Amino acid sequence: MLANSNTQTGVLSDGDSLVTAVPGYQGNPTVLVEHTKEHDESIQPLSPFALFDMFPQQTASLSDVPIIPPPSTRSSQRSRSSSPSRPSDAQYRAGHLRRANIFVDNDIPTDICDYADEKIFCDMMDDAHLHQMAEKLWSKSKELVKKPSGEAEWTEALHTTIDEFKFKGLEAQDWREDLKPPVYNPQPTIPRKRSQSHCLVHEISASDRHSSHAAGSGPPLPATPVFKLKNPRPDICVGLSDESLVNDLEPKKGRSAARSFLLDLQDTTSLVSDPHVTPLGLRFPFLIVEAKAGSTGGNLYQAQNQAAVGGSTALQILRNLSELKSAQNLDWESQGSSQASIGPIETLPDLISHMVFSVTTEGPIHELWLHFRRPSEEDFYMVCIGAWRTTVKDDTLNLLRYLWAVLRWGNGEFRDSIVDALGAL
Repeated sequence: MLANSNTQTGVLSDGDSLVTAVPGYQGNPTVLVEHTKEHDESIQPLSPFALFDMFPQQTASLSDVPIIPPPSTRSSQRSRSSSPSRPSDAQYRAGHLRRANIFVDNDIPTDICDYADEKIFCDMMDDAHLHQMAEKLWSKSKELVKKPSGEAEWTEALHTTIDEFKFKGLEAQDWREDLKPPVYNPQPTIPRKRSQSHCLVHEISASDRHSSHAAGSGPPLPATPVFKLKNPRPDICVGLSDESLVNDLEPKKGRSAARSFLLDLQDTTSLVSDPHVTPLGLRFPFLIVEAKAGSTGGNLYQAQNQAAVGGSTALQILRNLSELKSAQNLDWESQGSSQASIGPIETLPDLISHMVFSVTTEGPIHELWLHFRRPSEEDFYMVCIGAWRTTVKDDTLNLLRYLWAVLRWGNGEFRDSIVDALGAL
């Protein structure tokens, strides 16, 4: 079982970063965390975002950074919904997610479970600092459940905990629509053109159907349902920063080339590694959080649906990196290049390169999910690792142990696999 992991004792001082408590890790790689707080119309927006370095000697405060206004509640709602007739949460999961080959709450395969137990949720953190963090989150949760706290308050509580791990936050923005997994829509009952008779309709708007009928004659065509995924907008997102990746790539590519490398790939759409509509310097997200509050009508089912799309989108980014590397290898082969002349071909390890995590919350209830896909398959899977309630002391401590393990993995094996693949491009 994933919940049965050994613990490791260590001490974190106020000036230490998360990496200093991890045996076998050296240096101070930088990880960015993205935090958004979505609100009900009755709740005032929280403070705007800040981008910080993980280096202890450079820790800043929120007052030291520029201010970007948070999105309004209505614009946030519009970004979540892509069609005028909104399906129910159950219809969205059974229809939209299923047509995008996204499967929620499946059984975890043996090899994935073994990897998680042996490589991620092993040597779990268990020091005095972690116990202090758990005490703070538990106390805050007990305070929040005594009043009708909304999504923003619960998101802020979890973000504060991430800050305690020496990660700092920035306001979230919408993710790019073109990174989502494709949705396979049904074929029209009566094809408009013979050439379309064997094609899947991708995304046809109602106006397209109306204009098509107006141009022709005869009875109106039967309406063809169109399924479209809502655009991801995680409440918190953790990924790798531009600066840290530049530092890692500099030995192989040189400082100047390393600085422009990911920007060039993003601008030419060869590899979009920053998922935001307006790039924020956060690449290859490996942990997202979708928060809800029962007091304002939210529930875990909704959070899971949103995390399913966000997690699958993060997997798409990793898949695009793998495909870019495979295409380069084919080019080398077609040009007759030998393995010796180009050096060893770096490939992304199958498990690491097709795995990310998410946390879904409803008030004090927190679920940890693992998202994965098989390299040769189109399906995206989302499996539950565990669930905890932060109004229970032991649950709060165990949640933070698992959260720390995911952050350590993202800053370790996950980062190393990304850097190796990028360095070989």
